[in-house]
Amino acid sequence: MPRFKLLAYVQLLRLPNIFTAVADPLAGWLIAGGGRASQFALTIGASVGLYTAGIVFNDCFDYRRDCRDRPERPLPRGDIPVRVAWTIGTILFLTGLVLGGVNALPLAALIIFYNAFAKHFTWLGPATLGACRACNLALGMGGFAMHWPPIIILGAYVTSLSVVARREDVRPELRRLVKYLLLGIIAVDAALVLTITGDWTGAALVLSLLVPATMLGKIIPMT
Repeated sequence: MPRFKLLAYVQLLRLPNIFTAVADPLAGWLIAGGGRASQFALTIGASVGLYTAGIVFNDCFDYRRDCRDRPERPLPRGDIPVRVAWTIGTILFLTGLVLGGVNALPLAALIIFYNAFAKHFTWLGPATLGACRACNLALGMGGFAMHWPPIIILGAYVTSLSVVARREDVRPELRRLVKYLLLGIIAVDAALVLTITGDWTGAALVLSLLVPATMLGKIIPMT
C-alpha cells in the first residue's frame, strides 16, 4: 500500500485517539480489581473495535458536511471511497461486538444511536458521547461489581468536552483545546484509578498511554 494511502487510513481511524479509548477499559479493569488476562485482552480488543467503528461511522454519516467544513479529512479528499469506509466501519463494529459479547451491547447501541440520531441535537449528542465513554469504562469492569462514581465522572467530563468540540467547525481555533481535552481523558482515567484504589502503579500504567497518544497527536489529527 502506498505511504500516502496508508496515512489516509491512519487518519480515518484517528490513531492517537485509540490510546484514549484503551485507557477507559484499562482503568475500569483496575478499579474493579483486575481479573483474567485473557478476558482483559478481549475487552481491550472490543473497545478498540467499537471505538474506531464509531469514528469511521461518524465520518461516513458526516461526509457531505465534512466536504464543506472539514475538506482535509480522508473521505472529502477522496483518498478513501465512502463505500470502503462503510465496510471498514462495519467490520470493526462486528469485531468489537464479537470480542466484547453481551457486555459490549450497551456501547454498540449508543454508537449507532449517536451517529444515526443523537448527533443532530445540541445537548443529546454530547450526552450520548459521554454515555459512550462511560460504557467504555464499564466495559473494563465486566463481570465485576459496577463502580458508579467513576462511570458518572468520566461521562460528565466527556459530555463537557463534546459540547466544546461541537463548535470546532465554526471556530477552528478550538481544535487545539479539544485535542488537549481528548488527551485529558487518559489523565482523568488515571486519576480515577488512583483515587479509588490507591494503586500508584496502575494509575501510572494508565497515564503512560499519554506518551504514544501525544506523540502521534503531533502528526495525525485527533479531531
